[in-house]
Order: sequence, then C-alpha cells, then structure tokens
Amino acid sequence: AARFEVAPSDRLVGMRSGLAGLFATQGGVFARRQAIARGYTPREFDSLTRPRGEWVRVRYGTYTTRDLWESLDEGGRWLLRDRAALLVCNDNTVLSHSSSARLLLLPLYGVADGLSHVTRLGPGQSFRVQSGIMHHLSDLDLSRVMRRDGLLLADPIQTVADLSREFGYRTGLVAADAALHEGASHQEMLARAAAMTTQPRGPIILAVAQDADGRAENPLETLGRILLTNMGIADLELQWRIDFPGGGYAVVDFYSPALDHVFETDGRVKYQEQFDSRGRLVTPSEIVWKEKQREDKVRGQGHGMSRIVWPDVEPGSFQRASRRLWAEIHAQRARGLRLPRGA
Repeated sequence: AARFEVAPSDRLVGMRSGLAGLFATQGGVFARRQAIARGYTPREFDSLTRPRGEWVRVRYGTYTTRDLWESLDEGGRWLLRDRAALLVCNDNTVLSHSSSARLLLLPLYGVADGLSHVTRLGPGQSFRVQSGIMHHLSDLDLSRVMRRDGLLLADPIQTVADLSREFGYRTGLVAADAALHEGASHQEMLARAAAMTTQPRGPIILAVAQDADGRAENPLETLGRILLTNMGIADLELQWRIDFPGGGYAVVDFYSPALDHVFETDGRVKYQEQFDSRGRLVTPSEIVWKEKQREDKVRGQGHGMSRIVWPDVEPGSFQRASRRLWAEIHAQRARGLRLPRGA
C-alpha cells in the first residue's frame, strides 16, 4: 500500500480552518462529531455527505474529502479505513494484525476478511466484530507498541505473531520474512514466539519464527521456499552467488547443493517495464532477453535450473507443481545424481 500525505493546498479547499487542521493531523479522516464540534450544523453535514457530495464516508461515523478518496488506490483507501477505525475506538487501542501490517508495509498474503483490526490494551469488552472492525483483547506490553505516522500500532514482530495466529502459517511466514528483511531481530522474534507456545495457536507462531529468513526478497520467494521444503529439499541456500568464468556473476533465489539445482521465482513485476540502475527505461522484451542470457550462463556452469511461478505456490497446486519440478530435476541432473528417498 502506498503512503500519502495530506496537502492542505489541494485537499482542503472550502474546509473551515478548525476542521482542516484536524483533517491534516489525522491523516485525512475526521469523525462526524468532530465536524459538528467545529462549527458545522447537522444540516450542513448532511448536505456535504450526500451522494456525490464533497465528503465521503470512510466507515461508520468517519469521513474524508471526495478529492482525497478518489485520488487513492485501494491500498491507500485501506490506510484511511484503518486510521478511521482508531477514531471510533477508545484511547487505549492500537492498530494490529493486517492493519498494522499495512502501515508497516509488510506484505499481506491470504488476507481477505475485509476488516480493520485493532487490539485493546488491558480490560474491556470481549472479542467482537463491529462496523467492519475486529476488536481483539490482549495483555500486550507497551514495549511491543510503536508509533508510526502519528498512530499507535503493534510493532513488526508482534504483527507477525498476530498474523500467524489469525491467518495461519503461510500468511505469517510471508510477513515474518519481510520483517526480518527490513531489519527486525530474528533472535527477538524467536524469544517472543517461544514465550507464546502455551497461547492459542502458539505452536504456529513458533514455527513461523523458526522458519523465517530475511534473505527472502518478496512473498513469492517465501512461498516458493515452502513448496521446495515440502518437496523434501531441505538444503536450500538463499540468494546464492554463482561466479562466471571471465567475470560477472548471478545471484539466484535458491540453490540445492545436493541436487546441484537452481530454483528461480518469476513474478509478473519482474518482466514489467522498469528503469535500470543508470535510470534508463528497460522494456519487457529486453528484460526477457537478459534473463535468458543469465539462465544460459547458469546452465553453462553445469547447474540444473527450474522456475517457480505464482500458480505453483497457490493452495491446492502442490501435487502438480512438485511433479513438474521433480521431472525437471530428474531430466537435467540424470547423470550420477543421488535424489532424496521418495522423490
């Protein structure tokens, strides 16, 4: 999800100064009660929020300007919904789960509940879903709460634990790899997870922490690693460097020394128009050609090579994907290769 800044010069035209300042400091959202408290009459408010009016409802009781709302992609709109969720909650509430992940820019895989998630610190009402907000209760220590863009939220390691508990291993591992890649402490992640093993779904949290690897650079690499380990390939080296004779090298996503086989993940973004390190625009056809040259050099070193794409890692695709990959491994490394038992 992309971040955005509220610029008074082009977002607040016509908004009274008292509400305009609040709108800016709250990241582009305000509550009905706040507008009324700053001089808008109920009749004015109803007029401004009519269909195609100047203000748009973000969630129950909270609003933004139509100009800002229509300028945002779905990721930006979810950030507004999460901000709005805190406006209608008590002060001792923080963003958590998928909502804190969005603000921390941690990738969300397998999350489609359409909810904002908040955690109430200390005693309060029981777990519930209300007006598109999932309320969690927790004895969360304040040391695991941080502030980002003016909001209180669970820190990255707590967010990983919450995602693992709520959405499962795959969702948790995708977020955990990203958190470590961005600098979170693996030692701290393991220590916290070990302390949660007696909690509901604690073993899943521990498994995620144990398997997390910050060398993964995107969700497809994380899910590809799950696929390969489930195939029994347990000696994977991540971001493995292969030096070429005469100079140059390639860094590949995975390498199995026992199989002498390279595995690369291929997402669509890799082949989209982009700029190189010199700022030159590179077309998809150029990218494909360079990737083919790179693959030929890797194969020229005697390594086998297979590619993993998104359909290979989706739920229900394991049998098909593993059959294809094992067939490629057998075909490319047939001479004298010792394959794992049962492959």
